[in-house]
Amino acid sequence: MRNKKWIAVFALVIAFALVAVGCVSKTAETVEVGNEKVQTLYSVVGERNITGSSKSTGTDGSKVEITYGGGGVAIGDVNEYISKLVNEDGFLVTKDASNDGTGQSYQIGKQVGEEGKVMLIDFYFVDGGDTVITYTVTQGTVTPS
Repeated sequence: MRNKKWIAVFALVIAFALVAVGCVSKTAETVEVGNEKVQTLYSVVGERNITGSSKSTGTDGSKVEITYGGGGVAIGDVNEYISKLVNEDGFLVTKDASNDGTGQSYQIGKQVGEEGKVMLIDFYFVDGGDTVITYTVTQGTVTPS
């Protein structure tokens, strides 16, 4: 009986670990959100250490968030990725870069598939720390900043 409990606890721990970091592969060329696909950071700059990811769908749309930890993403990586998406994939800068004293944030977006849907990509970069990229598909229109 004791072994069965231990095995059940171990299985739950493994399942939670897979859900916590298993949403997005480190080497995935694309990420899918709200039935739309976009190239990943990996596809532009190569593999970086993913320390967390999550997917959600709600009244405000579908969202995928990827966290790259430990300073493994440089500002040059973020700029190269944004540049590729803007210059080759039709994204527009929707919020100019801003600095909150800790990190820098950026946003790009474009109209996608369904009428009235947009994909927004938010970037939050901390030099030497975590970089969080959030992909959202929601209702709206894209207006360049």
